[in-house]
Amino acid sequence: MYAGHLGLGLALKAREPRAPTWALLLGVGLLDILFGPFVLLGIERVRMTPGVPPGFSLDFIDWSHSLAMSLVWAVLFGLCFAGRGRAVATMCGFAVFSHFLLDLPMHPGDLALWPGSSVHLGFGLWTRWPHGWWWFELLVIALCCGYYGARARRSERFGRRAVWACVVVLALHVLNSPWLNPAKGG
Repeated sequence: MYAGHLGLGLALKAREPRAPTWALLLGVGLLDILFGPFVLLGIERVRMTPGVPPGFSLDFIDWSHSLAMSLVWAVLFGLCFAGRGRAVATMCGFAVFSHFLLDLPMHPGDLALWPGSSVHLGFGLWTRWPHGWWWFELLVIALCCGYYGARARRSERFGRRAVWACVVVLALHVLNSPWLNPAKGG
């Protein structure tokens, strides 16, 4: 749900225009940014599953994507923006936690409550709805970009390139479709 995360980052910008756009877009992707080095260091594990949607199995992602660690990373990231005021710091922190919230419907039960927890969450749209997940994410993007665009039209503080930002997010989503990327369920 990469494009969906970015779409939500734009919506968060519309909600709190004083928050730096770069921080919100970094925040919504932070868990995946942490995931990469964690896999390379052997802290987390992933396995490729060609022909089986979504094309990979996230065998252990508890340090980047568990509920508890999502909250820890959110608080740490939000604290980096404490000097900009409580509202900005809160929004930046929420950007990080929003990643967990958007992953919950997509992931197939691989989101732990905390590192090493036996309880895992996820509704599994990637696997249960091999093409439908794309439409669900498109709906999220449309709602977020619609909100961002509507707020940008009324604001002098942000969004001079709102249409282009939304076009880029939509293009990323189209490029990640199951029809263009067979490993994603096409």
